Amino acid sequence: MDWAAASGHLNVVAWLSSNRTEGCTTNAIDDASANGHLEVVKWLHLYRSEGCTPSALDGAAAGGHLPVVVWLHTNRAEGATTAAMDLAARRGNITIVRWLHTHRNEGCTTAAMDGAAFSGSLKLVKWFHHHRVEGCTVEAMDNAIQSGRTSIVLFHHNNRSEGCSARGFMHAVSGGYLHLARWLSQQYPEMCTSHTVDLGRVRRSWTPEIINAAFAARPSI
Repeated sequence: MDWAAASGHLNVVAWLSSNRTEGCTTNAIDDASANGHLEVVKWLHLYRSEGCTPSALDGAAAGGHLPVVVWLHTNRAEGATTAAMDLAARRGNITIVRWLHTHRNEGCTTAAMDGAAFSGSLKLVKWFHHHRVEGCTVEAMDNAIQSGRTSIVLFHHNNRSEGCSARGFMHAVSGGYLHLARWLSQQYPEMCTSHTVDLGRVRRSWTPEIINAAFAARPSI
């Protein structure tokens, strides 16, 4: 029944409930919620007693299923965790992030703004900067560098104090974003050292061409 619920097969869920004795677990509502199967969630709520866990609302938020999020908020008491907003942010879903901010009190962690940068949504990054107090970590700029999101990198540089790590420079070079690599070498020279290139060599993920590009981006290496 758990698997049928997760897949949205309400007719199978109902048949199993009527004709079998194994029942289901909290995974039924949790997974149906994560996959956006609201009618299955409603049915399980009405006809089964297993209930769910905070993972139901967390999963619905992560999956972008706002109707399920709203229904669980209104009809269930299990609540959510900070993972709801963190995961919605990582997927760039500003609608769900705003809804959670307004209607729930779990909040988020620094993973939310870090994830917003990963999603590539400058609008969402700015929203967290102006409306939440959790802040971010160096992962935010590192994530933006990894996907070549120059506008997000510049926003963090101009408005935040967390900066980036040596991993950011490695992302810029290995991703072919040499304009970012050069910029980073000027703004964060302490992150762009010979040690950074040595790490690239050790990981064996940097080809000779990439290593040469790193030297070109950071002439003082």
